[in-house]
Amino acid sequence: MQQLSFLTHLHKLITMTFTLGTKLVTINGDEYELSTVNNLTRVEINNRLHYIGDQILNLAMKQNELVKMRDLLDTQHEDVDLYEEMFGETK
Repeated sequence: MQQLSFLTHLHKLITMTFTLGTKLVTINGDEYELSTVNNLTRVEINNRLHYIGDQILNLAMKQNELVKMRDLLDTQHEDVDLYEEMFGETK
């Protein structure tokens, strides 16, 4: 089920359409008409990219920690044949 969800999401990204437009934005008390894509200004897009970058960095650090934990278990049990331990026979 997880695989289908990923593929559905990927398809949406590939077939995504973009809509150009404008938006009135107040900056320092003055109103400006800024270009937008899907109603997002360049600043809003950059802010979202920054947030996503932070999330990716946090996930990468968590992934690295989990890999190190797994490696520690692997080195602790490298002389144990898991298959033999589970099934009581050699391959």
